[in-house]
Amino acid sequence: MTDIFPPEIFDAILDHVHILDAEAKSTYYAIDYSLRINSTKPVKTLLSCSLVCQSWVPRTRLHIFNAVYLPHHDRTIAVTFSALVAHSLCTFRSHVRRLSLHEGYNRNPAEALWLNSVLPQLALLTNVEDLYLYHASFTDVAEKEWRAGLPLFGPHLNHLDIQSTQFDQVSRMTELVSRCTNLEHLALRYIDENSDSAPKGGDTTIVRTPPSRFLRSLALQSGIAMSAEFMTWLCPSPGSIKVPTVELRSISVEDAHHVSRFLHDAGPSITSLAIGFSDSSSGSTDGQDAFCRVADLTTLTNLETLQFGHLAIYPIYMGRGLSAKHVPFILAKLDSPSLKEIRFHVSMGEAADFEMIDWTSIVSTLNSACYPKLEVLSFRPIKEDVLAETKAWLDEHVRSKLRRNVEIRCATSY
Repeated sequence: MTDIFPPEIFDAILDHVHILDAEAKSTYYAIDYSLRINSTKPVKTLLSCSLVCQSWVPRTRLHIFNAVYLPHHDRTIAVTFSALVAHSLCTFRSHVRRLSLHEGYNRNPAEALWLNSVLPQLALLTNVEDLYLYHASFTDVAEKEWRAGLPLFGPHLNHLDIQSTQFDQVSRMTELVSRCTNLEHLALRYIDENSDSAPKGGDTTIVRTPPSRFLRSLALQSGIAMSAEFMTWLCPSPGSIKVPTVELRSISVEDAHHVSRFLHDAGPSITSLAIGFSDSSSGSTDGQDAFCRVADLTTLTNLETLQFGHLAIYPIYMGRGLSAKHVPFILAKLDSPSLKEIRFHVSMGEAADFEMIDWTSIVSTLNSACYPKLEVLSFRPIKEDVLAETKAWLDEHVRSKLRRNVEIRCATSY
């Protein structure tokens, strides 16, 4: 059969056979030792096709190992896979483009953690473009293992997403990110520092290069990603970083000054901004207040989309009347003639919950000359059973009071 048609025909067919598994409920398929492979599309049929003939193996392998996920529940899975990667006869190493590592820090006991020990082997996957790290710990990694595993973080990466992970120093996290010199998307959420395990006197071998000049989106949420050290490295001077899409969540009172300075220095390049706060308690607004006191948002002149969230205004939340306190203050500080859409990420129960937001001040600001191109106010997620009621309330209490023709959009999805 392979003599009848050119091999390109078979390759084209194999590129689309995953559609045959479209009825599958899960996009994860396991091979014999429970390694989850290809987290982007089903591979059951591809696995069968790989056994048809030798000439089909290269193309099917390209898709089967395109994405790999190592789960946290069994250390042996990661160890076995890493041993395969390091084997001299490994045939799939160059095909892995998306790698997700879920170590299980804060979920597994210390003896079940595995990432540090397999980093040198995983560093052989030099074609990885998208790397995701979840619940990992880099607090007790030996210097030799750390250096051997660093090549996993390099110029080949396009997307780096690290969540709920712990480092022994801010500088180690910075070094790791700085190695990704062609990075386009960076997300650092809930990253903590355990200074008790840091090398005595600091680590003098750490080398940092400037951030990727190709960065197009940046998401930071809580922890040391918002520290003065990291944010100063990220943007040491006005205009030194140009990133169009920025997401800054869970800004605390300690982070307010660093975040404000970053927004001022990176401001002209930002076209989309999502911002949210983490106050010390439900009855406090210290995080919001600290930011609003020091924020200089006058450089955000090219902003087209602004998102507030998460705004907790549902009835059982004790601080529901304070959750959105920052919204009118931030809008009053902005002068963004390009702004077209303002998004509100809300947690609410019924339409009347929106009374917790100071719409009088917001409407007054939006009617000023600072927002000549404003087109849309969007709200999500709204529960299906109150969607029509919410839209009607917002039309009556907000849209009807605006001097410009602004559309109100409500959606049930995030």
